[in-house]
Amino acid sequence: MKLKMRKINKNSPIPLYYQLREEIIRLIKNGDLLPKEKLPAERELSSFHGVSRMTINKAINELVKSDYLIRQQGRGTFVRELPDQFSISPLASFSEQMKSKGLNPTSEIINFKVKKADELAELFAINPVNDLYYLERLRMIDNIPFLLEQTYLPAELLPDFKETDLTGNSLFKLLEDKYQIQLFQAEAAVEPILIEGKLAEKMQIKTSVLGLAIQQKTFSQSDRLIEFTQAYYRSDQYKFKLKFNKKNLKEEK
Repeated sequence: MKLKMRKINKNSPIPLYYQLREEIIRLIKNGDLLPKEKLPAERELSSFHGVSRMTINKAINELVKSDYLIRQQGRGTFVRELPDQFSISPLASFSEQMKSKGLNPTSEIINFKVKKADELAELFAINPVNDLYYLERLRMIDNIPFLLEQTYLPAELLPDFKETDLTGNSLFKLLEDKYQIQLFQAEAAVEPILIEGKLAEKMQIKTSVLGLAIQQKTFSQSDRLIEFTQAYYRSDQYKFKLKFNKKNLKEEK
């Protein structure tokens, strides 16, 4: 079998079908199984793992129910294709954008800390010894890693800001509702990259995946920089449209 699949461990207490299910999910997340790619036939998987067709079928049925795979009559089983185009609005909540498309977005906070402004002091127009909040989040769609965000926020504007404030909450909504900061406009610079090394490791994908690096600045109505984010999107499976103002966002919704 050409697919780099790890064999089921028959000595493990974990059910065989569940091991196979998790292995196929791993291959999808790593990009070893791509959208529209055909899964090996159940007969081939059964022979490779040395388990019954019933076990293989149960694992595949679970993945079909979870929308990782799709069966096509007379053709076989394929990796489900996610929508291939996303509208990215810097002033919009990632979660709300994805939910509006019927997808299931989740976020994992990888890092949250306070650090000195240092080299970012000029960008924020503050003293280098002033504090910034640093927030690093992995964003996923249907449990598949999609983008990594590294965000900086001026601490003086966000008293008592805590990591738990973001539980089930949009950052932009938090800024507007809790801190009464009205976000007015955003600008972004976009460039293509290869996602490699530590970045690929943080995004839980294989190295050298095609991606987009986006540097985003968000300003208040008084033209003060409120948020600076470096975002890394995987683009091996997606195309993007950029939208930049709330008027467009409201029309879209």
